[in-house]
This record gives sequence, structure tokens and C-alpha cells, in this order.
Amino acid sequence: MAARSKSPPARSADSRDHLLQTAIRLFSAHGYDGASVNDIVVAAGMSKRMVYHYFQSKGRLYQEAVFFAFNALSEMENKAVARAEGLESGVLNLIHVYFEFPRQHPNFSRLLRWENLNDGQGIKDSPFPLSKDHVTRFLKQAIKAEANGKTWRSDLEANQLLITIIGLCQVYVSHRYTLSQGLHRNLGSPAAIKRGIANAAHYLLAGMRP
Repeated sequence: MAARSKSPPARSADSRDHLLQTAIRLFSAHGYDGASVNDIVVAAGMSKRMVYHYFQSKGRLYQEAVFFAFNALSEMENKAVARAEGLESGVLNLIHVYFEFPRQHPNFSRLLRWENLNDGQGIKDSPFPLSKDHVTRFLKQAIKAEANGKTWRSDLEANQLLITIIGLCQVYVSHRYTLSQGLHRNLGSPAAIKRGIANAAHYLLAGMRP
């Protein structure tokens, strides 16, 4: 007699992921305080006990949701630096990542912004550490190899460079609506995004040169 397939573990994994994805959607829309466990399980069509079975607490579920979103961004960053041929192409690739991530994963992007509005309170004791080491490691190596004072400034520093890249790109998301009204243009339009990418590339590379 053929052995039976072990379907319950697969269903269990699917249920856990469904609950996590539902939590990400609600946390991204309402923040940690605005999405209750009851809201999440009703939206997921599951019982409340499953939250505590899979995640132990609402806080741990939230921490894992933030980690999941952060990891999605990390995957895009890893691909960007892996295909980079040097410092310039690495910077250009990262610019595209930080413009594309909010468009490809709006819930993930919004969730990470919520946690910053929350002053990082939801992740301060998280067992899921957030790290940009994979990006700064590439930047440090590229700076060491290329920043000789001729092509690129010799005082470039990886952490500060990454902060500047993210800052120039993320303003199109974090301040999109207030700036769109104040500047009388839609910063979310394809034309604005295209120009934003070009401007970020221009000003970053110009600032990196001696």
C-alpha cells in the first residue's frame, strides 16, 4: 500500500502564511495599534487561538510581519548589488530598488513607514534583527577599490552613502501627497518617477565625484 502524503503540515504552513499575510495587510493599513487580533483573524477567516498557536502574541506577529517586509526589500537589494559591476552601477541599481519597492510591494513599504512613525517601539525587542550589512558590505568594498580621489571622492563612507541614496528615493513615497499638492504635480505618476530616478542618479553621482 502506498504511503499517504503528509498534507496536514502543508495546510498548517499555508494557514500560518495566510495569517501572516493578512496581518501585514492590516498592520500596513492601520498600524500596530489600529489592527486588533480580532480584526486580523476575522479578515483571515481563522480563529483567534491560531494567532497564539503560530506566533504566541500580537507583538510577535507584528515583529515577524515587519521582518517579512524588510526581507522582501533585502532580497531586491541583494539582487541589485550582486549584478553590479562597480560602485556606480551598484548605486544606480539601488536607486531603482528604492523607487520600485514601494510600487511592487505597497503594503510592505507602508508597514515599514508605520514602524518608523511608531519610533521603532514594535521592533526594539524583536528576535528578528533588521540589517543592511549586505548592502554596506558591497559599498565598503567598492569604495575601497575605487574611491581613490580621482574617479570618486576618497572620503566616501558606506553608511552615509546608503542613507543618502535611500533619502533621495524615499521622499517620493514618504512625502508624496503633501509634496504633490504643494508642488502642483503628481509625484506618483510614471513621468515623475522616471524623472525622480534620473535626478537621484545625477545628484548622487555628482556628489560622489571629487
